[in-house]
Amino acid sequence: MEACCEDRLESVELKFRQDVHAVGVVMASKGYPETSTKGCVIKGLESIEKRPDHLVFHSGVGRNADGEFVTNGGRVLINVVLQPSLRAAAALASAACFDVKFDGSQYRTDIAQKALKYSQLTYKGCGVDREAESDLLKRIEPLARGTDRPGTLRSFKGFGGLLRMKEVTYEDGTGKHVTYKDPVLVQGTDGVGTKLKIAEAMNYWDTIGIDLVAMCVNDVLCAGAEPLAFLLDYIACGKLDVPTAALIVKGISEGCRETHCALLGGETAEMPSMYEPGKYDLGGYCVGVVEHDAILPRVDDIRSGDLLIGLPSSGVHSNGFSLVNKILSANGYKLTDVAPFSKHKLSFGMELLKPTTLYIKSVLPVLRKGQVKALAHITGGGLVENIPRVLSADLAVEIDANNFKILPVFGWLAANGNVPDSEMLRTFNCGVGMVLVVPPNDKSWESLKPYGGAVIGKVLNRKSSSTPQVVVNNFSQAIAEASKPFKGTTAKVAITYKDSGVDITAGDNLVTKIKPFAKATTRKGCIGGLGGFGGLFRLKEAGSFKDPVLVLTTDGVGTMEDPVLVLTTDGVGTKLKIAQQINQHGTIGIDLVAMGVNDGLCNAAEPMNFLDYYACGHLEVDVAAQVISGIAKGCTESGTALLGGETAEMPGMYEKGSYDLAGFVLGVAEYDHLLPRTSSVTEGDVVIGLPSSGLHSNGFSLVHKVMNYAGLSYNDRASFSATNKSLGEELLTPTRIYAKELLPILKANLVKALTHVKTGGLAENLSKVLSQGTRVEVDASQFHIPPVFGWLSKTGNLSAQEMLHTFNCGVGMALVVAKQHAQTVLEKLQSQRATLIGRVLNSSVDEPKVTVLNFVESLKTCQLTSCLPKKRIAVLISGSGSNLQALIDATRDTTCGIRGEIVFVLANKDNIYGLERAAKAGVPSKVILHKQFPTRDQFDAAMSEELEGQKIDLICLAGFMRILSEEFVKKWKGRLINIHPALLPKHKGIHAQRQALEAGDSESGCTVHYVDEGVDTGAIILQERVPVLKDDTEETLTERIHRAEHVAFPKALRLVANGLISLNKDGKVQLH
Repeated sequence: MEACCEDRLESVELKFRQDVHAVGVVMASKGYPETSTKGCVIKGLESIEKRPDHLVFHSGVGRNADGEFVTNGGRVLINVVLQPSLRAAAALASAACFDVKFDGSQYRTDIAQKALKYSQLTYKGCGVDREAESDLLKRIEPLARGTDRPGTLRSFKGFGGLLRMKEVTYEDGTGKHVTYKDPVLVQGTDGVGTKLKIAEAMNYWDTIGIDLVAMCVNDVLCAGAEPLAFLLDYIACGKLDVPTAALIVKGISEGCRETHCALLGGETAEMPSMYEPGKYDLGGYCVGVVEHDAILPRVDDIRSGDLLIGLPSSGVHSNGFSLVNKILSANGYKLTDVAPFSKHKLSFGMELLKPTTLYIKSVLPVLRKGQVKALAHITGGGLVENIPRVLSADLAVEIDANNFKILPVFGWLAANGNVPDSEMLRTFNCGVGMVLVVPPNDKSWESLKPYGGAVIGKVLNRKSSSTPQVVVNNFSQAIAEASKPFKGTTAKVAITYKDSGVDITAGDNLVTKIKPFAKATTRKGCIGGLGGFGGLFRLKEAGSFKDPVLVLTTDGVGTMEDPVLVLTTDGVGTKLKIAQQINQHGTIGIDLVAMGVNDGLCNAAEPMNFLDYYACGHLEVDVAAQVISGIAKGCTESGTALLGGETAEMPGMYEKGSYDLAGFVLGVAEYDHLLPRTSSVTEGDVVIGLPSSGLHSNGFSLVHKVMNYAGLSYNDRASFSATNKSLGEELLTPTRIYAKELLPILKANLVKALTHVKTGGLAENLSKVLSQGTRVEVDASQFHIPPVFGWLSKTGNLSAQEMLHTFNCGVGMALVVAKQHAQTVLEKLQSQRATLIGRVLNSSVDEPKVTVLNFVESLKTCQLTSCLPKKRIAVLISGSGSNLQALIDATRDTTCGIRGEIVFVLANKDNIYGLERAAKAGVPSKVILHKQFPTRDQFDAAMSEELEGQKIDLICLAGFMRILSEEFVKKWKGRLINIHPALLPKHKGIHAQRQALEAGDSESGCTVHYVDEGVDTGAIILQERVPVLKDDTEETLTERIHRAEHVAFPKALRLVANGLISLNKDGKVQLH
């Protein structure tokens, strides 16, 4: 540049830097290009100059009488940044413009974007078709309604399935219909395993839904329970084919009708990056009910001499199909070939797809007579592993294989797989689908004879702990006889279940590992532990929802007057892929719990129990244990008991290292507290938003697409991260669970409606709870959009509309509250950073139900600030440092979006707890004792010198009990903020709380302000209010204000550090 000015460029050898991109963004003055504005002071240049690889070239710049840089033309300056990545250079150059401030500044934010841009991505373009989901919902609604039973409360637009227990009756021993006096809820979850592969290959989905129902309700029946309600899915797929999914649901509805079980809904998860088109997995959940004194098994009542009654299976049912598929493959059979064992010459596929037998209709009347001591559903593990689940350790059973029929399909499997007898007994039901234990003189079981029921064995005293608990006599002869017709096809090499990719031992090891996790989550009402056929919960011990004291893992108080069961299910979508790719599985289980619990809260339900469904191709015990430890953490946080679950190892269905999850939550609500109270939502009501922790668990198919287009890896550093985490680590931030903060408000009946902001965003989810003739207007400037959304929209070139309708954009839960209750709710949720974000208005027919104002502008600001270089922040303290801790926590929380880092703590006293806080957080600190300086000015000069040496950009006074000198304040003016425990300009100086009480104030609070030469007279940045209560003392009011300070100070720091506000030359706050 000097050579250019001196006209000697030809003599200079130009050297160009390699492998670097340069991006410059011009800043113009107000009125440009028509005119220009001169004399506006330019601030922030010094901070840009400190940044590596940043250059500022001046053009229309001059100096005023005070030596300050001022505008002096149209094109004022250009911020140039050099970076290896063009994208990074463009982002940092735009961010530099944001940090350079002068009145009327203007600059473009799309510089270099043409080189980076690709067509706008959409959720639908990623393979997620919301319209198909809506179409499926329309098809299944009449199917589900056809399963209604007394007590069903149905709303397909809601967040869960509801069943009113007061309306549930059963026929007692006298034939009279009575309500349950002491109901115990029995819950079971299961899938159908690799039987799905056969349905897929045959493209025959009509009966697989029956299997799903059967696997769950038969387990629930084993506790003596009548099934009440079923949540059909989790249906997970790569591409949602509506006719196929409708056929699955049709089968589910048939199973529900046969078992008198209400189909209450479910969750469809379209995950194109996890499943190929045409691939499906299913998880089901059933809840049943039994009187407390009728719970099975009655283990202590089982005696030597009791009889075993076997009920026949319809075939393989839904277990052991990995081995079935292996045998078919090893022998070169196609599913379309005629099965040699088929009586009606059906194909292998159609024979193997025979639905699992539903035992409810035949067995439940027998249970009502009270003689049955135990039931065992013969699933994976066969007779030899399922019967011991209902026996005490000192008992065994002896079964005679001649007393039940081994179906031809099992003879063919044994022959063609050369499967050892022990493997057959441990893998398949071998013809017996359900076993009852009854007294030797009982005749009530004989009503099962028309269903094929027969005595197949008896209970004996076990000889020793080393002898097996189940002995099946004559099995070798019986299976050999069943194999005779297929003798010519006997395989030479034996095939085992483990050969097919299923390791039962690994499953047993997992159960051992996770039992302590589940035990740690138990709450009053839980009965038993892992290992039974279902999880049990005594409703009487759920506590009273109307009790104002929040009951989580402590004893319940009172009982529900009119309990409604609220059942929810969800998964975590393709967020799983990130956990799997970066091998971090410890928090994905929290997401799983959160998605179900938060949905239940929208019906005002307190979460009670959780069950999980874990599906994989190969069970890696340590990975699964990490996932379930996260589930247990989520359960503890929400006060939910982890009652059990199902682990499905399905070789060929999932790639190595891949797994899928579904979660099922049982919550309970009082009928007269149920939400949403849609009809009561009226004009004048307000909307309160609770912040999200980030993306939560929706929209990740679009995230993967953005990553792919941008050429990014999940191991790359996240530019928006507060703590330099990788993209994968940031995106795995767990979904926030709102139970603890919301339940007291729900119990106080302060909310009209609650909506969990998931896929569909604020607009779609809020519209679910609005009455006809009303609409909601949300103001995006009233809530904080976390940096991840700015980064995502910028990187993926996502439109504002796409962001709004795909992601929560910073609001994880929205409450509709009557205006008169708004302040109370905001005060109760103050520590959770709740804000008033909208209002309910009357609407006409053609108006949108939800409008979000100022979103484009707010998102643009988020885009700009999400990649700003971090400012170096010092905190000055004199005491315990509780505000210091709040600031440290906030600056290290990416969601808060503070582009600054606390790098130094300075104290004027030693041996204070604030210094310990700094040390624990790894923040350097120093003590400069003011008493060692003869004057205030000398002490302040020493502080200034230290702060300059630390290259500090901003200073926060957090309980720093010194009045600062005029020189110090002038030096750091505009970069020095303080928090004061009063609503300034009231009650300046010390003892502000005492002043508020003496003045009889009805409210107090705190104020964050810029520091000027006076005492608490600087420009106010923001305030947080708290009520002053009648019985307040100075101490109680101080504590309440402290909690408000921990919210206000980080919020104010974000405004200052991110350049959203500054102090102008007149000492007033200027918004940017």
